[in-house]
Amino acid sequence: MRRINTITLIGLFMLMRLSVMAQSDLLLSNPGLNVGSYNPASFTDNGMINLQLLARQQWIGFPDAPSLQRLGVSSFFENRPMGMKFNLVNQVAGKEITRQANLSYAYRVHFSGGLQLTMGVSAGIYSRMIKFSELVFYDGNEPLIKPDESYFLPDFDFGLELQRDALTVGMAANHITTSAPKATLFKIPAHNHLYLAYRLSLSDDATLQPMFSWHKQGKLNVFQIDANLNFNNVFMAGLGYRQNDAFLLHVGLNVNEMIGFMYSYDIGATRFSNYNSGTHEFVLLVHLQKKSAAFLSPRFID
Repeated sequence: MRRINTITLIGLFMLMRLSVMAQSDLLLSNPGLNVGSYNPASFTDNGMINLQLLARQQWIGFPDAPSLQRLGVSSFFENRPMGMKFNLVNQVAGKEITRQANLSYAYRVHFSGGLQLTMGVSAGIYSRMIKFSELVFYDGNEPLIKPDESYFLPDFDFGLELQRDALTVGMAANHITTSAPKATLFKIPAHNHLYLAYRLSLSDDATLQPMFSWHKQGKLNVFQIDANLNFNNVFMAGLGYRQNDAFLLHVGLNVNEMIGFMYSYDIGATRFSNYNSGTHEFVLLVHLQKKSAAFLSPRFID
């Protein structure tokens, strides 16, 4: 008769979670940053090169808890209605490691009345590895060792974002080549996102932006609502709630026009919160000025 030790049970528990949950991309806590991570049509249009370094650690104190690191580089061109973005993601959940790299292109169309529509597409690759070698099974007194498995697959995303004055509405579809019924432990299923945000002016120096978002993967539906206060574009504070998951706290500080920091903390709203100390998310934002184009002429050597 097969006998499974405690470590194996923990591993099996994590793998069961992988087959249900970790096939999903981790949702970031800060709503503005989350949108940019899954929608290729969402850009920071400030005329600069924008770098984003993010580190997220879920379920502090729980063994093999999910974690994520992300590097994002984006820029929207000043004289042309288009932009490009590069994302590099490393995600670990239990004995599973997922790495993604993709390049996004977006094109913006302007309509009368200040309405603008941005369309974006993304293409790249992802790799998924299951570290079976760290899971120990026993058949009688003999350990059963299974080698690690990994796969590389192409990846494609699509997104739209509609803006008019203070209103933003967007949608995105990720991993569009794999429908939910065709998903496996190594094939990420399609994800769908929809969001709506409205920026309210409270005074000359303060704005309030409520935001509602919906995320779907197969039969899994997640709703999130947030409200962020922005003071003179220097300090930000906000609250949020992710359905059947956590309450969210956000704070941010722009040191100057080039450097900003953001932090989010998830307070668990389920019984599982008794077994961990919450989730931390840290973000460093760097905005770099573009080099101005130089006009070269033989007259310069006169």
